Amino acid sequence: MRITAHETSLTQRHLWRSAREAIPVTRTVVLQAEQDGVSGYGEASCFMTDHYNSGLEQLHTDLRRTAPLLAALDLGGPDGGADTVWHRLAAELPASPFVLAALDSALHDLRSRLLGVPLWKSLGLDRPHGLRSSYSIGLDTAEVMVGKLRERPGWCAYKVKLADPGDLGILRRLRRETDAPFLIDGNCGWAPDRLVPALPHLHDLGVRLIEQPYPRAAWEAARALKEISPIPVIADESITSPADLDACAQAFHGINVKPMKAGGLTPALAMLRAARARGLVTMLGCMPESAAGVTATAHLGGLVDHLDVDVVDLLAVDTGHGLGLDATGRVHLPDRPGSGYLPDPAAHGWYVHQVPADRVRPVRRQAAPATHHPQDAHPGTRHFAALHHGRAVGAASLCAGDPPAGHALPDPRPGRARRLYGMATLDEVRGTGVGGALLRTALTAAALDGAGTLWGHVPEAALGFYRKHGFDVLGAPGQSGDDPHHLVHRSTR
Repeated sequence: MRITAHETSLTQRHLWRSAREAIPVTRTVVLQAEQDGVSGYGEASCFMTDHYNSGLEQLHTDLRRTAPLLAALDLGGPDGGADTVWHRLAAELPASPFVLAALDSALHDLRSRLLGVPLWKSLGLDRPHGLRSSYSIGLDTAEVMVGKLRERPGWCAYKVKLADPGDLGILRRLRRETDAPFLIDGNCGWAPDRLVPALPHLHDLGVRLIEQPYPRAAWEAARALKEISPIPVIADESITSPADLDACAQAFHGINVKPMKAGGLTPALAMLRAARARGLVTMLGCMPESAAGVTATAHLGGLVDHLDVDVVDLLAVDTGHGLGLDATGRVHLPDRPGSGYLPDPAAHGWYVHQVPADRVRPVRRQAAPATHHPQDAHPGTRHFAALHHGRAVGAASLCAGDPPAGHALPDPRPGRARRLYGMATLDEVRGTGVGGALLRTALTAAALDGAGTLWGHVPEAALGFYRKHGFDVLGAPGQSGDDPHHLVHRSTR
């Protein structure tokens, strides 16, 4: 099995605001798990990075840490069952739920595609029927929020972000536009003295669900609200794993399960089944992500009372083709094995993507016209392009190979190294992080291919860049034409 990490840059159609933050662009890592020519996909988002330990560098670091486990993984073997694999991965990733979720989803997707069945079937679920998603309206001025609703009339429900539940003017303006129920979301930002007096008015305005009004730590206030609220109140930030279910059952009427936050489809499915057994209201939601992640989530939609998978409609760009949403929010799952997601190499959501050699050569020619790269013909060579609006603006390539004789690496075992070459960025994007993204992706690719060391020859002017990214210089400088060059290396761990 081969795992490849691709980076994305997902622009929203509108600036997305909640009581907690504003998000113009989301970065994610899409994982591709490939076996026998078949690929499955998962996704990890760089969202609330301090809370979820989900910064880009950390996502890659945690992913590289799983390389030995993944190298030995056999989906068809006795230890290849979904629960067993998830528990082994969870032990390696106790503080990285998003990477765990991306791997779990990718492996579930791959397993179902190898079986030739839809994901819902391989999970032991019934075929989802009649799925409809709510439409989310981010926090903004009343005029902008009304404008967003007018862009998407006729949906079954509208999920509205509010900074203050006592400010009813926005809901009154929105109510003039639709008869559909409102689901309102406080994102942990409300106070009891503002919410409790507003409850009758919210009910009269057609609010039929309240999501996470108080901070996660406010369990006593949540329990008190559950006792008096005429509107069901569900947990979001308060439910992060099956371990939270008992406390949430006491303090809320239901839960919003997000597979990425839960650590994957495996625990999400367990949480939904347990919640239904307790008679709790269930919602299935998503983080800021592309079709690569949310399409798999929708396969659990038959288990919930409320579905919130409109994230693909909120995006101005995407990474491929997956679940569809019609003009009223009806969900259409692809009629293909697995999740049904298909990546589109031309989609503008990709930021660093594995590509054929002919996609990186134009960048190399502009950056270093006289350089020839015979390594392109080596079996197993991999090429990564940094993309801006679908156009290649950076390049990096990776091939198997030990350094030249006389340059002993800290790990001297033959075949345990990968060579980085053809690294180039166009002048227009230098200083924007493109080079770092390419290096990060190549390092993760090397680790997941089983390499212990990444090395390359770099010009003297680039030494600062490589040292900044953890590379050490090995030996005295050599000569390439008129330019001195250095052999640099770093561990892939």
